[in-house]
Amino acid sequence: MKATVIRAAGGALFATMLLVGLMLAFPGRRATFVGAYELVIGAIAVGALLGSFRKLRPEPWARSPFDRGREKPAGPASIDQLTRIDRLVVLGCSSAFDLHYRLRPLLRELTSERLHASHGVDLDREPDRARPLLGEELWSVVRADRELDHRYGPGLPTADLAGIVERLEAL
Repeated sequence: MKATVIRAAGGALFATMLLVGLMLAFPGRRATFVGAYELVIGAIAVGALLGSFRKLRPEPWARSPFDRGREKPAGPASIDQLTRIDRLVVLGCSSAFDLHYRLRPLLRELTSERLHASHGVDLDREPDRARPLLGEELWSVVRADRELDHRYGPGLPTADLAGIVERLEAL
């Protein structure tokens, strides 16, 4: 608000000095210059008034209660993530292909993060240090050189997956 008033006062002062200078330079055109001066002062006043209205406008991040009611709660994003993981687990337990190409990348990511956070071991760069920490069951699933044996073979049994999850939680 202060800046708007200062700008308006500066504009009015400049217009007044220009008016005085023009009236001294051209004394016969005094009425024309005064009319133009009134228009300039009016424009400055309207600009200052509009500038002050701009401050009354609500902030862009402030939403009305109506808009807030239409927003989705934060919970469904995490539920969607859990649904996706559940789907990956079901698929990974049903076929070897889904285990290798869908569930295994998630298990590798989780294993890599847990290994690095708790032991400072990189799963891909230090496989000799990672293997004893992971155990054979988890290592056989997340090792980098694992290949798909049979595309239509059975997936990971749920009991084995439970053991893998327990081993991951123990890291």
